[in-house]
Amino acid sequence: MKDKLLLILPTHSSFMKVDEEILQSAYEVTTLYLDQDISKTRYFKGILKAILTLIFDHRYQKVLIWFADYHSAPIVLLSKWKKIPSFIFIGGYDAVKYQELRMGVYCSTVRSLCAKIALKNCTHIIANHSALLSSNNTYYKPEGHKDGIYNLIPGLKTPATVIFNAVTISTPLIISEQRLRQIVTAGSTPRLQDFYNKGFDLLTEIAKHRPDLSFVFVGINKKWLAELNKTYHLEHLPNITIYPYLPQNEFISLLNISSVYAQPSISEGMPNSLMEAMLAGCIPVGSKVAGIPTIIDKYGYIIDQRDPQGLEKALDLALQSEVDRKEISESIKNRFNLQIRKEKLLNLLNKYN
Repeated sequence: MKDKLLLILPTHSSFMKVDEEILQSAYEVTTLYLDQDISKTRYFKGILKAILTLIFDHRYQKVLIWFADYHSAPIVLLSKWKKIPSFIFIGGYDAVKYQELRMGVYCSTVRSLCAKIALKNCTHIIANHSALLSSNNTYYKPEGHKDGIYNLIPGLKTPATVIFNAVTISTPLIISEQRLRQIVTAGSTPRLQDFYNKGFDLLTEIAKHRPDLSFVFVGINKKWLAELNKTYHLEHLPNITIYPYLPQNEFISLLNISSVYAQPSISEGMPNSLMEAMLAGCIPVGSKVAGIPTIIDKYGYIIDQRDPQGLEKALDLALQSEVDRKEISESIKNRFNLQIRKEKLLNLLNKYN
């Protein structure tokens, strides 16, 4: 008979679904979605449901929670009281603090308190890259900007394990060498500042004086377009195509025909879209931030400092490069496959039986 496990997911994101499927192969899993991205009411009702579930159902042997945030603190404290091992996955937003960008849970007094309580009292922390534990972002600020939970939470002693994200889409049957001379970048923008965080602003600056280059932006929320047009005049740049959202199959189709994928973010964890782009054979260009250089490795170009000139130079090098796109794809398939994440995650959990 399988042990019973409670899995708390704040949203229905695909990368969390991957872990749910991994856990279902070894445990009887009850998954509670908190709908954090839908409304605060739904989110806090979801937290209450999770608390009541854990109080009245005594069969759970483990509790796993994605992200350190409001929802994590009460669930971790309740698990600790019931002597049930609890595990928190951190993914990026819960491991950074950029006050001037209002980015990171630690910019909010209450969210910061909840994250700290959760991470200090859980049994084990699971990070998708070591940078989320402790790192120094010199891409954003040459003098350095401290990131990672051990830098942000003094006295944090909870053990942590790094388990890389896994790419879950299938490798394209054909990795075409014939590509459109276009640069794709993707990033969700729930906040206006995310246009800056994801580096869309740098690419826009390049597009203004490089009509020979074509850009495709995926993930720009429609509600920001009016404000962005005032500042960046996107409507006057015919070499930029904007999609607020693309279903995954359409996004993969776009990657399959594009030459370069850019990820010039200020803050990231292990971006799945970058993995997917390289699996599709795109030449990657990315910032020297968190897991981006780890994913790109020797197969693309890393930008050391946040400036449009350096990014433009890297994009030109990528467009002129005669790399083996099949080799780029194979590197992702071999380094970040689902089996590796599955084995490492289940081996970790088995230590707490």
